[in-house]
Amino acid sequence: MAYDLLIKGGTVVDGTGEPKFTGDVAVTDGKIVEISRQSGTLGTDAKRVIDADGLVIAPGVVDVHTHYDAQLCWDGALESSASHGTTTVIQGNCGIGVAPCRPKDRDISMHDLVVLEGISFETMKAGIGWEFETFPQYLDFVRRRGLGISVAAFVPLGPLRRWELGDDANKRAATPEETTRIAANLREAIKAGAFGFSSTMTKRQTGFQGKPLPTQLADSAELKTYAGVLKELGRGAIQANVIESLARPTEEELAKLDLLLDASGGRTVTYSGAFYRADYPEAIEDMLRRCERLRARGALPQTTIMPMTIELDFRNAMALSDVDAFKETLNRTLEEQKRVYADRAWRERAKAGLRSGPKLFGTAWPQAIVLRVKNPKSEPLLKKTVTEVAAMRGGDPFDVMIDLALENDLELKLLGSHANNDHAKLGQHIKDPRILVGLHDGGAHVDQMFQAGFPTYMLGHWVRDEKVIDLEYAVKRMTSEPADNMRLADRGRIAAGKRADLMLFDSARIGSVQPPELQLHDLPAGGTRLYAKPSGVEMVFVAGQAVMERGKHTGAMPGSIVQAT
Repeated sequence: MAYDLLIKGGTVVDGTGEPKFTGDVAVTDGKIVEISRQSGTLGTDAKRVIDADGLVIAPGVVDVHTHYDAQLCWDGALESSASHGTTTVIQGNCGIGVAPCRPKDRDISMHDLVVLEGISFETMKAGIGWEFETFPQYLDFVRRRGLGISVAAFVPLGPLRRWELGDDANKRAATPEETTRIAANLREAIKAGAFGFSSTMTKRQTGFQGKPLPTQLADSAELKTYAGVLKELGRGAIQANVIESLARPTEEELAKLDLLLDASGGRTVTYSGAFYRADYPEAIEDMLRRCERLRARGALPQTTIMPMTIELDFRNAMALSDVDAFKETLNRTLEEQKRVYADRAWRERAKAGLRSGPKLFGTAWPQAIVLRVKNPKSEPLLKKTVTEVAAMRGGDPFDVMIDLALENDLELKLLGSHANNDHAKLGQHIKDPRILVGLHDGGAHVDQMFQAGFPTYMLGHWVRDEKVIDLEYAVKRMTSEPADNMRLADRGRIAAGKRADLMLFDSARIGSVQPPELQLHDLPAGGTRLYAKPSGVEMVFVAGQAVMERGKHTGAMPGSIVQAT
């Protein structure tokens, strides 16, 4: 039999968790057609034959939480994820995105993305192009541009509500009549290829100039109606940010997950929050125990497999935006921000906010290091913590931090860790099958962190170097588990009939570093992004076509929009 592609003599890790074996994998018409457990038995009759001796053949990674909505308007290849072995991404998370969007709402939609996801307004304005308004038009636009890897796209509830309510979207709940029309738009989007919908309900996340996000104003009646669309259609999934204090859900928050499960007819509901907290080491286990009944019905908490480090930027202090005083600094001009930061009354309000209870970055900033400065006089402070700088200057750490930002014309970057900072605990919960791997925010916070390289970090750091998790289980955690949980039945395994999304890597060399080592300036309008270069990834295939070879995009664009099932 003649194949399109034959990969011979590799170590096959099939994504099921079963023991690896040496064999061949044959591909025709974008699908895996034969697998041999004895190399050489499939012959050599293929359009392309690859000798994989010494390499691992694994399924392509499924990344369940990304924010490539804007980036797809100028970068269909998504090399930042593809280069690390990801072949399917789920985007449109957290209830924000670029579609649907009327022309009059474009700026505010972009500004919401600036605040919550740290994507530069200038980059989006230069790169999006706005050749669409409705969500089906957005999907058609993405298909026309071409995709290197496959994309499942949630309809973000924020733009969906703004489409109907306009400026009232972040002021009030929808009326029953408005809710019916929003649901009709959601139904149309899912029929056109959307994967479901996403929403953010937590108040710690904020929109333009500190205003509530449109999703936060959706009441239970609205959410029940929108989830009911998925039940009616018998397909789709939901992503929801419902837990205000990470890994510490309230009964009211758990009731929201219950509502979404009931109203959707038991569709998958994923939510954020399975993070180790230094201030509450038992938080994850307590949360999992309390959520077990919901998990059994399809509500799955997400986590990352990396320590959560972030760069604090005082022009867009997203990391501290759960403190009300910092919301006053968002989406302001440089001069306006400098006046706010210099105001003593504002500083006292900010300090009081930091003391008022657990905050996402509120306990980490004193130990954050000075990463980048503009003023040469500040260079001796590089790599020192805020606490160390305060001791050197003999001042209050918060005031010293803000003064240092002002001395650098707000072009000061601090690097700190705010979650998953206990290595041993992190090593435990990345293996926990009750938690869905994938909260790495590809496409978001691009000038503050880069975690879309989690597949290579998992395989290099946790599998080879730390020996915390074995190779077969690590691959399963990133391939068949997310595929099964998100009901992507055609991928995630090396098996006959499955889509030929594959990665080929050298287990002795694979890896990437954290925090990322590269600062690139290749986004539209000269925008900056952080990136960690992968090592050991030889090839990545989508539908049997090589999209990445030794770190470079081949030009092939075989990806597609993944329909909800």
